[in-house]
Amino acid sequence: MNIVRFNNQFKLAVQSLRQAKGFSSAIILTLSLTLACFFVVMSLVSSYFVKPLNVENEQRLVIVEQENVYEDKSSPGYQSFQSIEHWYKNNQVFEKAAAVVSGQKIIRNLPGQPKIEVTYASDEYYELFRMPILLGRHTEPVSHLGEKIQEVVISYQFWQKYFDGQESVIGKSIQTNDAQFTIVGVVDQSFSDPFMFNKGKGQIWFKFSADARYYREENPSPWYNLFGTLKLVGVLKEGETNSSAKAQLHQVLQDIKSQWKEGFPNIVDLVPIVTSFRKAELGDNNYLALLLLAGVIGLVLIALLNVSNLFVSRAVVKHKQLALQAVLGAKRKVIFQSILLETSVLMALSVFIALFLAAWGIKLFKALGMGFLPLVSSLTLDSMVLVSALLCCIVFAWLFAWVSSRLINFSQLRAQVQSSGKGAVSQISAKTVKIMIAVQLFVASCLVIGSTMVLSKSLETLHRPLGSDIDNLYAVQIYVPGLDDDLSVRYKYIELYRQALYQIDGVTKVGHGGSPVEYNIRASTVTDMSGKESVFIPQAWVGQDYFEMTGLKIIEGRTFSEAALRGEKHEFLVTKAVNDLLKPDGSLLGEKFLSFDPDNPVEVVGITENFNHPKSFGKHRGRHFWWASQAYSFPYIVKMEEGKALNRELVFQAAHTVDERAGLWRLTDFEKEYALMTYMERITRNLCIMLALFTLFLAGIGIYGVLSYNLGLRRYELGIRMALGAKNKKLYKQLFQDTIMPLAAAFCLAVGVCVLGYRLFGKQVQEYMLLNPVWLTGVCIGILGFALFATLYPMSKVLKAKPMASLRQE
Repeated sequence: MNIVRFNNQFKLAVQSLRQAKGFSSAIILTLSLTLACFFVVMSLVSSYFVKPLNVENEQRLVIVEQENVYEDKSSPGYQSFQSIEHWYKNNQVFEKAAAVVSGQKIIRNLPGQPKIEVTYASDEYYELFRMPILLGRHTEPVSHLGEKIQEVVISYQFWQKYFDGQESVIGKSIQTNDAQFTIVGVVDQSFSDPFMFNKGKGQIWFKFSADARYYREENPSPWYNLFGTLKLVGVLKEGETNSSAKAQLHQVLQDIKSQWKEGFPNIVDLVPIVTSFRKAELGDNNYLALLLLAGVIGLVLIALLNVSNLFVSRAVVKHKQLALQAVLGAKRKVIFQSILLETSVLMALSVFIALFLAAWGIKLFKALGMGFLPLVSSLTLDSMVLVSALLCCIVFAWLFAWVSSRLINFSQLRAQVQSSGKGAVSQISAKTVKIMIAVQLFVASCLVIGSTMVLSKSLETLHRPLGSDIDNLYAVQIYVPGLDDDLSVRYKYIELYRQALYQIDGVTKVGHGGSPVEYNIRASTVTDMSGKESVFIPQAWVGQDYFEMTGLKIIEGRTFSEAALRGEKHEFLVTKAVNDLLKPDGSLLGEKFLSFDPDNPVEVVGITENFNHPKSFGKHRGRHFWWASQAYSFPYIVKMEEGKALNRELVFQAAHTVDERAGLWRLTDFEKEYALMTYMERITRNLCIMLALFTLFLAGIGIYGVLSYNLGLRRYELGIRMALGAKNKKLYKQLFQDTIMPLAAAFCLAVGVCVLGYRLFGKQVQEYMLLNPVWLTGVCIGILGFALFATLYPMSKVLKAKPMASLRQE
């Protein structure tokens, strides 16, 4: 095609589309919306599976964790400081390795003494994760892991918030409860911790030796203290594999077996877990990305079928114009090129608008997913998205040009002018109609049923009783550094701080104890008197009035005695789920277990209702330990008047009336914390409802359009039948039979695929999906009703239009 001809044909194509504004607008709107969703998800897929991570030697970068093997169970993913330190010091398999653990710190010399997400890491961390420095430098290297250097690096966000972005921040100090540290560097804005550390929210980076949980002169963390955020990160040497590294790391721990057996008497073995960094970073979220991809591909397929139907109708409208071009000498190739130009213009516009919408969609996805999904910060319209956009533009343009050309009988176009339009355009065969409506319903049913299973999981979480009231409740935890009195002396401070909190305007009630209504959980085990250790079970330290304050009922037994709070007795309560786990045929009331203090067994004095933490219910199923909140720190539940709020400044002022040294470790609003815990469930619920409605809308338009077009072409046939005496009821029955069979087959196949897929892959998707028979039945009835309406409505319109009138027009 020469330039002049192309230019002329392009102008004709544009002019033709401008004359068919409704047709063009429908196609652009349908494709741009569905492709925008597709491009957003493709960006996520690219980040999760394709785009290289900004780390050193990604292919050989691994995470090492610890599996604690008991006689009857194992506990993977929780590490001892001693294991990580020993692997680090006796490294034989890594080119470079870093010990890393995340946590939180109170910064005492900043306004409000904020609690900040922090990371403790050895020197290699900065190289492994390519931490860019905007201002200053990294911390000074040390000669060994335990060497203490009081330097820190801070994040760009922390610098802006607390130091107003001033360059003079270098050399300034931050004060924690443990020590004072000098700021030596500011990290570039583009950097964030890996998601496995602080969910990517790290603000300050300390030396690994700054973690006082282990590096302290007295009472370093024992072997049996395990931490999920503690990791060893390393680049494997050339030739090493995950299996060979695991074998060597296992042997390293066997060399000191006597040490960990002494500190971990119930353990059978400590086995290293070696996982590729990408896999560890993603966790199970890769399945979420694949589910989203499957969903948007289904949407795109439905949209393509709808647009194909529009092009079919367009072919009927354009056949006279094409016939005239043929009479004037246009060849078949030229006519096809004119059709291809129209489809290309439409596809280019649709893809361009879709990319524009996707760019905003990615910003929205980042805002919604930051801190809840890994690698969200790296989402962008990258090369993979742009290539997929280009492919969509080319493939769809050719596809729709082919669909249109298949309906045109090129050999009879010249005869079109003399034949009054008959025969130039082919009708869609009955078989093609059945396939189109069947595919539409199959894909729509799969998407709606899949969305319903995801929705069922979200609603189950949202509607499950938490096990605690949350309205107008706050959790407050006060601590006093340097308060060295023994428990019997410190006990008096519990009441003193309670009375101080009562002095705050709006406080109506103050209960003693901490609360498990928080995003993160802590867990421990207990060992019965026969030596059998339990699984890890979430825990909280609460007071006598905690249960009354939060509405959690004690089913059996009683609350804590005052002696237990003083440390004179050793008591704890368990939820019914714990009772059913440890003693399914009886009651644990009065049973004794070994816990933190092996010399003093703790007695079960009460059994409560279950506490159903939304984020961990699938793992812990409502199990919870309630320990007596002794006066090591001073946690409280505070109820406020309706319309009044509690803030850090008010609590500080109240606490300082008792002791000027008092600090605030925790202040959380139960309602906001619960909203944070269920954030993704609420987002998922809304997205599933929108996806299901959008899917049904697209599928309904598609089925209606195909049947309307097909029935319109059959008007002459229907007129003959009516002229021969056929009643409407019989015509309905005939038309219904022509469509009901493919729809029924498609629907049954969709239900079978969804149910079978859930059965086969339920373990992989159980975090996101739930097969609820009641919901499935209701949705199936709804889909069937929708399909019947989309089938019967176009039939009724055609028959009401009196097809016999078409005979007189012939």
